[in-house]
Amino acid sequence: MLPRHLIKASLDDWTDWQRSTVTSAISRKGVLRWPKGMALALIGVRRSGKTFLSLEVARSLYKHILYFNFEDPIVTLFNDVRIFDEIISVFSEYYGGPPDCIIFDEIQNVTNWEKWVRKTVDTKRWPLIVTGSSGKLLSSEISTSISGRCIEHQVWPLSYVEFLEFTKTKASSALAHLAAMQNYMKWGGFPAAVLEKDPIQKKMILDQYMNDILLKDVAERHQIRSMPMLSQLLVYAYSNISSEFSYNAVKRAFGINTATVQDYCGFLNDAFALFEVSRFHRNLKVQARDSKKIYAIDPGLRRTRSRSPSEDEGKVAENLVYLELRRRGHTIYYYKNHGEVDFLTTDESGKPLQAIQVCYSNMETPGTYQREVGSLWECLEDLKLSEGLLLSLSREEVVHQQGRSIRIVPVYKFLANDINLLK
Repeated sequence: MLPRHLIKASLDDWTDWQRSTVTSAISRKGVLRWPKGMALALIGVRRSGKTFLSLEVARSLYKHILYFNFEDPIVTLFNDVRIFDEIISVFSEYYGGPPDCIIFDEIQNVTNWEKWVRKTVDTKRWPLIVTGSSGKLLSSEISTSISGRCIEHQVWPLSYVEFLEFTKTKASSALAHLAAMQNYMKWGGFPAAVLEKDPIQKKMILDQYMNDILLKDVAERHQIRSMPMLSQLLVYAYSNISSEFSYNAVKRAFGINTATVQDYCGFLNDAFALFEVSRFHRNLKVQARDSKKIYAIDPGLRRTRSRSPSEDEGKVAENLVYLELRRRGHTIYYYKNHGEVDFLTTDESGKPLQAIQVCYSNMETPGTYQREVGSLWECLEDLKLSEGLLLSLSREEVVHQQGRSIRIVPVYKFLANDINLLK
């Protein structure tokens, strides 16, 4: 067991930090609910705001809060579940009694953390908030060891609406929205990068985030020895967002074993750096073997590793729509037959609900219009859907054909939730 004076020294640091930390004036609680008698788990990519959200929620209900971040170096000296009770004991002795609420940040760094959480919730000792930046590690344990005792909430980088609020942007016209979109597509939604004014500092912040994700959340956690291979894969993926992606194509391009590519993509997905979307198909075997489409957690973070020769506004806009659909809790596929539709949302049983196409232009040329609209018509007819959504730069209209309709709406209106189209 660690000497109590070492625990107190670390606890002093985190307590001072917590007490001096002012949460953002912009609330991100949204529809977050924390049922009484259950733990709250906030998971998501690092630096997305999990800690500040946990403090915001806790401070709205309690005064005497114990906060500790388990990326603290003492965890390397004593990685044992007993450290939790020791921290609470030291806090109770030196900080005026037992806490009203406990926040344990990056809890996945302590072995067997879920067993302690389960006992704590079962015995109703303290209201508890835990955070983590490993989706697989936290979600799998929540669904098995502490099922029914913990509410899981995923924290994403800022949405477009939150971006406007954080930057105090009053987008009262289409031109203002388009200008804001340019900024959002360039720098993304990590709060610290958004609030930083200096472009050089913004780039440095995002680059450090990317390095931390690769090193701490992927390489160290999964004991990866070949950092160049991991970095090469991420550069390739980030340079090809919103495009089809196959493990065999990466193998042919870089000579990386297919199983290794699949493992690395899984690790990046666990760390919320990368996401894969499967093709929708009624035959699950076909669906499983078809190429996936790939998306990044944030356009600003993506720029730190992308080697694309252009700004790729169309691909970035599609990526933003993907992230917004995920924020809204949708299950997502892409549709492909003769044409391709970017997103198809389904219910829990796999029944198609909404087809969404993204084209970040106004489709002035007949060929572009026919390709985008035609693919959507094909999808609607094939899946027996009555309405589709086509997200444009600024074009807005409704077109009808054989009892079906397509609503053409600017991307910014969708992101700003100005329309209520999703089923």
